[in-house]
Amino acid sequence: MAKTTFRIGGVHPDDAKVSRGCAIEVLPLPQTVYISMAQHLGAPAKPVVAVGDSVKAGQLIAEAGGFISANVHSSVSGKVKSIAPRKDIAGNNVLHVEITVEGDEWAEGIDLSDTLVTEIPGDRAAILDRIKACGVVGLGGATFPTHVKLNPAPGSVAECLIINGAECEPYLTSDFRIMLERPKEIVVGAAIMKKVLGDCRCVIGIEENKPEAIESMSKAVAELGYPGIEVLSLKKKYPQGGEKQLIDAVMRRQVKSGGLPISVGAVVQNVATSLAVYEAVQKNKPLVTNVMTITGDCLPVEKQHNYQFRIGMPLSYIAEYAGGVPEGAAKIISGGPMMGRAVANMDACTVKGSSSLLYLSEGATKRSEPGNCIRCGRCADACPMGLEPFFLFKLAKVGDMDQLEANAVQDCISCGCCQFSCPAFLPLLDQINIAKGQVLGILKARAAAAKAAAEAAKK
Repeated sequence: MAKTTFRIGGVHPDDAKVSRGCAIEVLPLPQTVYISMAQHLGAPAKPVVAVGDSVKAGQLIAEAGGFISANVHSSVSGKVKSIAPRKDIAGNNVLHVEITVEGDEWAEGIDLSDTLVTEIPGDRAAILDRIKACGVVGLGGATFPTHVKLNPAPGSVAECLIINGAECEPYLTSDFRIMLERPKEIVVGAAIMKKVLGDCRCVIGIEENKPEAIESMSKAVAELGYPGIEVLSLKKKYPQGGEKQLIDAVMRRQVKSGGLPISVGAVVQNVATSLAVYEAVQKNKPLVTNVMTITGDCLPVEKQHNYQFRIGMPLSYIAEYAGGVPEGAAKIISGGPMMGRAVANMDACTVKGSSSLLYLSEGATKRSEPGNCIRCGRCADACPMGLEPFFLFKLAKVGDMDQLEANAVQDCISCGCCQFSCPAFLPLLDQINIAKGQVLGILKARAAAAKAAAEAAKK
């Protein structure tokens, strides 16, 4: 099978997939869940339940708060105890619905059986409505509402649906496990999205370090027999799973600065999203479960896991069930070591996009003392977006917002390749991320002002 990859930049960290042999286990329910209203890209959802209400698993508890937003459902059956702000993993106050668990009764119409449903509904609008109603979002990291992504603006044509099975972040194995354990459901989900997009080509891209997943998905594609779906082996290189990098690897097209994937005819969805689409459309099951990896360099193999969790489970509950936080853990990360976020609050709860609890030792997290830039250019060579991180770093330090924008700091995907490759141990990513946030804030304010001026001119 031919292997391909993206053409600009990239690095080769140790993949450290220690938990790849751990089959998915279902976590038992805790006594209480706390379900965030802001677990998707866009406006927070608006609660439609009140304190004291009884709810069932899969029941709608919050409606999308805008065009770029997603419905939120209860992951358990029980009683709403409170609706109040609660700190998320970063320590920010976010509105949560607290539910006291009472049994495990599911809402009517949800099919929880293992029976595979392969016949795809014929009504495109009905499929999109079901995906929207079930609150499906992208599970590859960005949590962009899936129904919006699958409905491009008029005039845009999807030529290729790319299903991302790369899972290029070190340590993480949840996508790998669902490709082994639920490959046919993923393929049916891909066929559903392919139909919605107009029966375009569909490519399932998987890195070569997952041969079992390549074999599993290839077998599922062959047995189900949907036309126009293929599995593509990708070379192992980080960040292979980046949206624009996958498009380059599969289609040999590059998205221009500020552009969207659809501008080159591409739509990218994660394998876990494809599974969620299958469950939504074929089983009427809202997105209330996902799979996360418990792993790390200071965690023995026998204590590593891949868990199916319910949305809203406290991280502290999951950690305790898995055997507790290891003594050697200097940092706990949600996500992978390259792009994940440090967990500032173990009382925070899982959200739709939760992918891991990663325990790293002091040796894996301790940074060397930064030196002076030696102008070696390794960061520029490693940048998969073709940026010049050393120059952006310099501009960020002096706060030159105009030049940062002119040099496309807003295109940075925060992959960390620059910092990983820097022999001077400069905190390139940290400084650039701060500057990127500032520039994006300026661009947002500029767009809002232009919109307000245009509306005022119409009056």
